[in-house]
Amino acid sequence: MSSADAATAFFEICDNPTPPDNVCVSLYRQDPFYGGPEEGGWWGNDTSLVAYQKFVTREEAEARKAEIQLLVEKLNKEAKRNFGDQCRQELEWCEARNLDPEFLGEVDGETHFFVCLEDTPGSQNSRGSRHYE
Repeated sequence: MSSADAATAFFEICDNPTPPDNVCVSLYRQDPFYGGPEEGGWWGNDTSLVAYQKFVTREEAEARKAEIQLLVEKLNKEAKRNFGDQCRQELEWCEARNLDPEFLGEVDGETHFFVCLEDTPGSQNSRGSRHYE
């Protein structure tokens, strides 16, 4: 018996058959960058896949996504704190040397994490433009 025949026989027996969704829960990291001084300054973002897991059903994936959202909130708080600490350390470094903080130039910004459901892992990957448009 072929797989197609087996599936047909299965669907004849079951009242409410559900084909697999094959959906991924994906964790992404978004890193900002300072692009340049044009128009008062502009920034961009690079987005990269950190990890993913495939699930057979959307219900399973959505349940796991809710759990991972708690992790994302923790990661974003940590990223915000780390960015603030980095800025403070850089300001203290400038003050210790009697330098104006502008000596260091513009900051990129804090990293941001997010979770999403997707059919293809990495579909949210992107690299921001490195030139003013």
